[in-house]
This record gives sequence, C-alpha cells and structure tokens, in this order.
Amino acid sequence: MSTPPAVVLQTQDSCPPGLLAGWAMRRGLELDVVRVDRWSELPDPAEYGFGVALGSYASLTGARSAWVEREVEWIRRADAACVPVLGICFGAQALAVALGGSVRRMARPEFDWIELDTFDSDRIPAGPWAALHEDSIALPPLAYELARNRAGSQAFTLDRHVGVQFHPEATGALLSRWVSDRRQSLPPSAARLLTHAHEHATAAARGALRLFDWFASQACVGLLMPELAT
Repeated sequence: MSTPPAVVLQTQDSCPPGLLAGWAMRRGLELDVVRVDRWSELPDPAEYGFGVALGSYASLTGARSAWVEREVEWIRRADAACVPVLGICFGAQALAVALGGSVRRMARPEFDWIELDTFDSDRIPAGPWAALHEDSIALPPLAYELARNRAGSQAFTLDRHVGVQFHPEATGALLSRWVSDRRQSLPPSAARLLTHAHEHATAAARGALRLFDWFASQACVGLLMPELAT
C-alpha cells in the first residue's frame, strides 16, 4: 500500500513549507500544498495521511478574515476525520482554537532564537528555534504541554495533533524575508534572527527533522528510513 500524501495549508507567498519540503522529499512523502487565502473550498481532509498548517502574518485575535475561519473549520473537519494536523506558529494557534483553546495578544512579542523547557526532548528538542509571533496560546481542554518558556506554551499535543509556536520549517532565506517584510514593526531582538542564523542553522535543522519524523510516526505515516533515503 502506498503512503498517502500530506496536505500543507499555506496562507501567503512568504510562508512556504521551507525545510518541511526537503524533509518530505528525503522521506519519500508527497506534499499537496494548497492556498487557504486563495481557495474558496479546501480539499477533504480524509484524502490525506496528515495535514500541516503553516505560519502567517495574520492573527486569530480580533476580527478574522474569511480564509482564517476556513482554515479553523478545515482543522475541525480533519479532527473529526481522525487526520492528524501539525500546526506551526499561526497554524498552531489555529489548531488550538479549532480544538477548543484560545489565542491572546502577547504583552511582549517574541522575535528571536529561543530555547525551551521541554518535557520530552526526544520529540521536541530544546532548541535553538526561530520564534516570530505576537500571539500566545491557551491550550485546548485535555491537551498536553510538550514545551514552554517564559513567553508561555511553545508546543502541545492532543490526540495525534501537534502544535508548535516556533518555526521548525524556517530557512535562512525565509528568516530574511520575514524580517524584511516586518522591519518597521519588529523589536530590536529580531535582528538576532539574522545575525545568529548561520550559528544556529545546523542545530535548528537537525531538531526540525527530529520533530517532523516524530510527528509522522505519531500520524502513523510510513516513511523512508533516513539510511534508505537518497
């Protein structure tokens, strides 16, 4: 039996799958990337082995765009169909809201390389991770917190879903784009995302692969073993 594809919910041009795409290629997994900000209808979650909800400059606090509501509803449908979802940053916030949690604006946004207090380092390495977010998550009922720091919850799981506030998919090019796009509104700490990018790139990429592999195993998706991937 062939491995079913995974669906990636992309919200804007500047937030593509990044390292996730390279990981999927190495593991022999097909990614079907859809644009929730452009498509009026999204594919049936039941057609996929799992879903990934990527980041966005949008927020789930205050008034929400139609596509934001569409993404939250799609995640609810995925949950009902027992399709695991990995939420990344905004995607994690959408996952939390879809499962009964909430999102609030942070008093101090987090734009920096971060280290975590992780309760399961085999699944969620302590870091370094690139963080760029202004909203924090109140966990859904029955969710289990996997990692946190002074800013609040940074990773959680519920059933086979996983949400992370940081950006495991981030590449140097993506970080440059995100910082450039929002330069006027970013705090001084955001400069460290670029100045320390080369220093942290290898460790962050290694942690991302571990996280993606663990999520796929939790989603019961068969992958090529690293030693067999070419």
